[in-house]
Amino acid sequence: MNSDKVKKISLGVSVIIAMILFLCLYLLGYDDVEDNDEKALNTKITAPISMKNNILRENKNIYYRYNPGKMSKVYINVFSTKDKDGKEYNFSDFDMIAAWNKDFNPVLDANVQFADKEEQPKEKSMSNPNASIRVRGNPQVPLKSYRIKLMDGFEGYEGQSVFNPDKNSNDPSRIANKLAHDLIMDLKHISGFRTSFLELYIRDDSLTGEDSEFHSYGLYTHIEQPNKAYLRSRGLDENGSLYRAEDFSFRLTSHIKNVDNPDYDEQTFEEVLVIREGKDHSKLVQMLQDINDESRDFEEVFHTYFNEDNYLTWLSINILLGNVDGMTEGFLLYSPSNSLGFYLLPWDFDGIFRWMEDESSESDIYDSMKNVVLHRKYLSMDGSLEKLKARMEELVSDAFSPDRVKSLIKHYRPILLEMMNRYPDNVISPISLNEQMAYLKQIDERILINYNEFIKRYETGDD
Repeated sequence: MNSDKVKKISLGVSVIIAMILFLCLYLLGYDDVEDNDEKALNTKITAPISMKNNILRENKNIYYRYNPGKMSKVYINVFSTKDKDGKEYNFSDFDMIAAWNKDFNPVLDANVQFADKEEQPKEKSMSNPNASIRVRGNPQVPLKSYRIKLMDGFEGYEGQSVFNPDKNSNDPSRIANKLAHDLIMDLKHISGFRTSFLELYIRDDSLTGEDSEFHSYGLYTHIEQPNKAYLRSRGLDENGSLYRAEDFSFRLTSHIKNVDNPDYDEQTFEEVLVIREGKDHSKLVQMLQDINDESRDFEEVFHTYFNEDNYLTWLSINILLGNVDGMTEGFLLYSPSNSLGFYLLPWDFDGIFRWMEDESSESDIYDSMKNVVLHRKYLSMDGSLEKLKARMEELVSDAFSPDRVKSLIKHYRPILLEMMNRYPDNVISPISLNEQMAYLKQIDERILINYNEFIKRYETGDD
């Protein structure tokens, strides 16, 4: 074999070996890239990324054509309904619901019709249900509040399949939730809820004769349901977690456990936080562990889990409206599925105008704040009070200004004058109509009083 031929064979073998080596190295490298990509995916949620720039952006188009002074009529036929054990209940059984018996709250079939203020129901008696109805809120009051869920395929109220007619039994003003969420509507860094005035008509289908007619139950307020549809309509993550505070002060109590904990009990968990959306609570548990860990730098922990603009706006709203209850209950915690962070959303403002009642003994919102780990630690951080003061000044000069408050109340006043002077509201109201109208004129002043009280404490260092 001549030397040229040997050289060609050797060169060919070398090229083949080189190609094999290259292919092996490439495959090894590709596996590493896949492993790294997988690790990156697995750590995307758990990496401690700051929430400083993760601004909460609500789709404000949801309020397009929103009319704060609109009132609708709702006609509800309630049918006798059998439960899973075959026992039959009807509308009168709602009167038997008691606060001490949480296991008794029957769900009845219903037919719901929505109409404008001047319209009558299309049908006086509907035999086919399109919804379910149950009592919600305080069951001890003479006129209940309800939760109505439309069946699949039936058009809901303004695109909402869950409907919450609230009698506002804890609110002497009858406009607390309405006003609060109408004030919040245009704010940045926060997401509010649509509300509507309603006149509710109910027909008990189990009765006969005149008793089977629709009867007016007076003025109600609907507030949007916090659920996947709410998140989706706001451009938020419908796959995120959403909790409603029941008795929550940002402490990691024995009630709060993740679902993979052998001692996890959903009913016990919901004594602290009601689960609106989400099946995994590991992020919540981790956040509470870190907030309550005295060895951790709280400022770093805060910015890991919370967006400061959202937090300052939420806290300012509650202070200005005097929402003492809102420090530990009635607000929402929302966490997108791809983030460790949590946003605070306001929801329940029923108790903000209890000062209208003569026997009201108002609690101090600042005492309530001290009892909440998150608020106490945040307000002790350098510069935090100055930031809170600036945000409150911003709100008082614009969205919560006296002119804005008066303008909204002007929209509500004709509805209140009409409805509160009629049965049944004229006999169940804790204050007279004249008193109510006089108190409404003081609300803008009360917001300024709450603001000035904060400034006084801020300047004197009385925290």
